[in-house]
Amino acid sequence: MKANAGEVYTVYNQYLKRYTACQVAYIAPPDTVSRQPWAVVLSLDWVGDAPLTTEELPRLRPLYKDFMYWSRDLHLRRVPVEIPPQYTPVGTLPPFTDQPCHSYGGWNDGYEVYLQMKWRAIPEKRRRAFKEAMESDEQTEIGGISVKVSIHRVMDKYTPFGSALELAALPCLSEIICEKWHPDLLEFLRGNPFIRELTLLNHSQRTLDLRGTSITKLMLDMTGLQELWLGEDTEQLLFQNKGPDACTIHASEDGSGLTLQFIGGCRPHTELPNLRGLHGIWLKDFDLKSLPDAHPRLKKLRLWGAPGNLQNFSAVAQFRELTDFSAFDLFGFGAADIPAPEQMPELRWFWMTSLPETAAKAAKQLWKSKPGIDLQITKPRKPEWLAQNLDNPFRGWDGAEHIPAAAAKKAANQYRKTRSQLMKLAAEPGEDAQAQALDAVAAYTQTFNKMGFIETEERDEIYMALRGILDALPGDTLQGDALIEKFEELRDF
Repeated sequence: MKANAGEVYTVYNQYLKRYTACQVAYIAPPDTVSRQPWAVVLSLDWVGDAPLTTEELPRLRPLYKDFMYWSRDLHLRRVPVEIPPQYTPVGTLPPFTDQPCHSYGGWNDGYEVYLQMKWRAIPEKRRRAFKEAMESDEQTEIGGISVKVSIHRVMDKYTPFGSALELAALPCLSEIICEKWHPDLLEFLRGNPFIRELTLLNHSQRTLDLRGTSITKLMLDMTGLQELWLGEDTEQLLFQNKGPDACTIHASEDGSGLTLQFIGGCRPHTELPNLRGLHGIWLKDFDLKSLPDAHPRLKKLRLWGAPGNLQNFSAVAQFRELTDFSAFDLFGFGAADIPAPEQMPELRWFWMTSLPETAAKAAKQLWKSKPGIDLQITKPRKPEWLAQNLDNPFRGWDGAEHIPAAAAKKAANQYRKTRSQLMKLAAEPGEDAQAQALDAVAAYTQTFNKMGFIETEERDEIYMALRGILDALPGDTLQGDALIEKFEELRDF
């Protein structure tokens, strides 16, 4: 069913656990983003325990979004004209607005409406102070350092506060990064509804209780931590150290709104049977076998290799409620391991990039005809490619649309040449080893100076590839800092 201007729909909001409503403000013509028309959808200022009824239509008003750092405005979004099945039609009203809309996406899952309602629940006096601080040019002092009262983020490394309660002088602060433990930090967090992001490193705590805070995104060093109670609003827990943890994690509704991100490896958290999302990065060897039993209600699974091997990939079919799956730079499986659509009835988003060629062909064949699936299977790899590229930090350049194939090959060759030269100089140093190393880094840098497509992402990859070589050098004959200085001096990208 396609949307028409003026139509009002009601939908269950999974974040509020109540019903909300929206109106199709108008149908926009095709543009540079899509050849198809767009439905411009307006969120409405209505929440109910039951779906919206026709009798309530005359009392509806638009929802204005002004939470946190947003300026007050209507909540509009360009979406496909095809209406998702979970949206129920209620009736038609004259459109509330024809205001231009430049925001694109899917039919709203209700998250921003939820954030607006959470904002409204904060006392007006505090909300007003937040907005006033945003526009202020005033300065205050934290830990002996002068800072603007409009600051959004504080790092104790650069603003060395003693007591966390000092941070009350920053009315629109929303993120704190701590590289040491502050005994009164939890007291401050429980009294501040605006702190949404928290990073805790080197905290030396065995137990940690964040209940009563407003933290939605927690980046946490799990070293030594045995028991963790997350805040009721926590949506993301990102481990900051590599490898499996040894912590029991307590989350609201057994993790139904929580996504865990781990580095390198993780153990199944059986105490989180309702875990919503799992994201693994820098995977070398990862086994899926035990995860479905631990997290049977998983909705989103993302696995990114370093590159790496994925064992028991066929177990992904046991996640019967999975809606989103993606994998990048992972191998060790084949065509027979790819699940069929009937095994994963809820899957809507299926992306795999840089995977075995046989598995890629099977995935396309099995899933290309499923209605409503967002399918992207790209960069199929032949066995010979794996043999040549598993140690190549520029493997992602191979097949990238904006990078010429010759440049990707040249980058890989230059990396291997530079690594070989520096390893030999470090292992068998002569009197002029440092001078030869500087020449090798200069040649490395000049290779990339000649490439005209380099932007921020490629620049970071070039730097990290060189940094990886230097970090792997044996001994201390070569002066790594001087080599990095030479790279920075010569690069013009």
